[in-house]
Amino acid sequence: MNRLKSYPVLQKEFSISKVHTEKGDDMFIYNTATRMKARPNEATFEFAQRCRGNKSVEEIISELSQMSGESPGKIQKDLSPLMKKMVDNNIIYFAPSPLHPPRPEPYEVDLRRRLPSIMLEITRHCNLQCKHCYSNSGTKREGELTYEEIKQLIDELAHTGVLNIVITGGEPLLHPHLFDILAQARSKPLSCMVFTNGTLITEEVVRQFKELGIVSVAISIDGATAETHNAFRGVKSFNRAVQAIKMLKEAGIPIRANVSVHKSISDEIVDVLRLLKKWGIDEHSIHPISYTGRSEGSDFTITPEEYEDILKQVKKYEISCGEAKKRLPYGPELINCGIGLSSLFIKSNGDVSPCPAFPDEISIGNIREVTVAEIWNNSEFLNKVRRMSASENDMCRECPHIKVCGGGCMADIYRRTGELGWGDPFECAYFTVYDDYDPYRY
Repeated sequence: MNRLKSYPVLQKEFSISKVHTEKGDDMFIYNTATRMKARPNEATFEFAQRCRGNKSVEEIISELSQMSGESPGKIQKDLSPLMKKMVDNNIIYFAPSPLHPPRPEPYEVDLRRRLPSIMLEITRHCNLQCKHCYSNSGTKREGELTYEEIKQLIDELAHTGVLNIVITGGEPLLHPHLFDILAQARSKPLSCMVFTNGTLITEEVVRQFKELGIVSVAISIDGATAETHNAFRGVKSFNRAVQAIKMLKEAGIPIRANVSVHKSISDEIVDVLRLLKKWGIDEHSIHPISYTGRSEGSDFTITPEEYEDILKQVKKYEISCGEAKKRLPYGPELINCGIGLSSLFIKSNGDVSPCPAFPDEISIGNIREVTVAEIWNNSEFLNKVRRMSASENDMCRECPHIKVCGGGCMADIYRRTGELGWGDPFECAYFTVYDDYDPYRY
């Protein structure tokens, strides 16, 4: 094949976007199947955004030459190693003739800062009545977004430069159009993760997840035994969740276990970790139950001191297995927990919240009335949070972990005090135990 006459095409798993921010252009080439992303330089971006299958290499060289003022020969010489590298890394391929239709144009938008991730609650309908549910899920919520509205929202999110969408509920598998919603998101393409209780996962569900290229499925595990787990979630939910994990694992779909820490699990936490290891779980989070929804005022939530004791058990187990964490579990991109910086939560009725841990009273807009971009740019709440700093808190100011902790969970502090601020005692407990990270990485 004559390379100059061929048509470079970005692989379907990749998205390319440019966000004009207050600090300059934020450009991404993002693999939605692996969640790996790269920030290309301007020259690489200019070439990559033209890899839509409707222009030959020769035509692209001509365009870049006219744009830059450099000779076509110089452009071709510079492009040759770049194209080879992109082919070797399976980022582009060359078609012998034009694509009909071509790939969509790259997304370009003006934002104060990039909004990379959205958590979308597609329904409050749930088949369980978990004692600690932060959203009080159960029956379908009045005025939930229609399928058509969700489709339009996904289009809007893609054009806003969003990279990743987390589908949650309620129980998302109860939504009659879940797989259509996922297919719509993957076609943009956006990377998709699904949060589920696992009880409704069947071989057919797993097959469709695999076919759609879902990057991860998160399943809640609330105990090492059926007795403990079922006491919180319902009869037979433990066995069904375990069966779901086995089916997902056999299909090669990455699994994340969300472990809610409560009083009943404190003596079982190491046994839970042993189970996760036995099941081959790829990732897990261990977090205290939120003081909101059904758990508000309950007697099964734990104190920061109890959380610290549990984390000590966790770390001791990790060390014994040779798996001690030497870094933070979420890395530098979630410093300050992401509030106002990297994510939003959209509820099933269209209300937008800074994150799912805030109570329903905190709404910063509704997508039926205003665009996500307008909320992200102009919300007084978000702009207030962005101006706040953990260094304003006396306790945080002197803490050696302030750069990575950023003050902890603002939503948790709000639920406890009714005020926005920093100094989350549960985060303090975490860093008291996990204090052996490399501070120079963050």
